[in-house]
Amino acid sequence: MGKYILKRLFDLVPTLFAVAIITFIITRIIPGDPASVMLGPQASVEDVKELREELGLNDPLHVQFFHYMKDLLTGDLGVSLTYNEPVIGLILERFPNTLILSFSALLIAILIGVPAGIIAAYKQNSLIDYAVMLVSLIGVSMPIFWLGVMLVLYFSVHLGWLPATGMGSPEDGMLSFLKYLILPSITLATIPMANFARITRSSMLEVISQEYIKTARAKGLSEFLVVCKHAFKNALTPILTVLGMQISMMLGGAVLTETIYSWPGMGRLIVDAIEKRDFVVVQGTVLFIAVIFILVNLLVDILYKVVNPKINYSAEKRGV
Repeated sequence: MGKYILKRLFDLVPTLFAVAIITFIITRIIPGDPASVMLGPQASVEDVKELREELGLNDPLHVQFFHYMKDLLTGDLGVSLTYNEPVIGLILERFPNTLILSFSALLIAILIGVPAGIIAAYKQNSLIDYAVMLVSLIGVSMPIFWLGVMLVLYFSVHLGWLPATGMGSPEDGMLSFLKYLILPSITLATIPMANFARITRSSMLEVISQEYIKTARAKGLSEFLVVCKHAFKNALTPILTVLGMQISMMLGGAVLTETIYSWPGMGRLIVDAIEKRDFVVVQGTVLFIAVIFILVNLLVDILYKVVNPKINYSAEKRGV
């Protein structure tokens, strides 16, 4: 297990290198000049040229890439063209806000999606099963930006129950803070919730039909104990896979959610950076999210071993 973790950590290097190359190329082909955006439409041609020279934008691409990679090797993500601050500082300032939103949404998705999937599997081919699957299909198909706007229109504009935008402060009271968190969390949780329900149902149906479940029932164990202890424990592996994917996808989905609700997180930082052609911030945040994505998947692999000790990671060496 230890060797496997070390191997995965070493695999982090080429993966991040590939992400750095792709991000560098994409940010350079995006239309628009950062210097012109920074100075505004009233700036003279001479001022724009001077700023481009100062920022190193006139250097050949291979020279810019060399400087970028040299800084990365020292742990330097660069200095924002817009904020004139280190990118790592901007990320660490916004990342906790994204974590709050993502894990709140994940909590909602798990607490609703997993039990719904278990109930749907237990009540297979019943009205409850069909209802859960129908709602899950709608949830997976529903665009985040549309759902976010609809929730704002109804709960904020029409009913006036919840604030439409912004992020509350715990200093103003936990209730006030939660009011700002409810709509963004529900919006971000919709798709993961539907995915959890569908995968849980599918995994539970496969496990429930196994012989050891029939044996547990024959021993006179309560149905609750059979379903929740024996069946659910053995159905956890596919659910953990979805969990790892959803955590990573939430960081990407937070871009739309944070933009709709003006939530001051990393997603909003990326959108602002793209609008202002601040490619240094875009490169840094994308690379940071890539690291989180890889570490989350590594953590899920470790949880596989905890849930099912029979898993043998050395099988990879034999091509299994």
